[in-house]
Amino acid sequence: MGLFDNNRLIELVTNYIKTQLELIKLDIQEKLEDLLSRLFKFMLASFAIVITLIFLLLGMANFLNSYLQSSYLGYFSVAGVLFLISLLIIYSMKIPEKNESKTAEEIDITE
Repeated sequence: MGLFDNNRLIELVTNYIKTQLELIKLDIQEKLEDLLSRLFKFMLASFAIVITLIFLLLGMANFLNSYLQSSYLGYFSVAGVLFLISLLIIYSMKIPEKNESKTAEEIDITE
């Protein structure tokens, strides 16, 4: 029997590594639970906002129907405005093409 018991030392190191791995697993699980909780709350809030907007738009369309004394012009007006807003959003998004991407050397800092 020497100064160190090799089997006991190996067992201690192995247990230490297992404990550290378990701590890492628990940390990852805690972060994942927090992320899923936030995602669920975001989805719930988004759903509530979308439902509210739908009812507001239906109310606006019914108001326009009443104002224009028509049974369909209000709905078409609201749909047209939403279509124009959608087109503006789509065209405002700049999607770079493969040829337009610049490297760091091509970008002029003085611009």
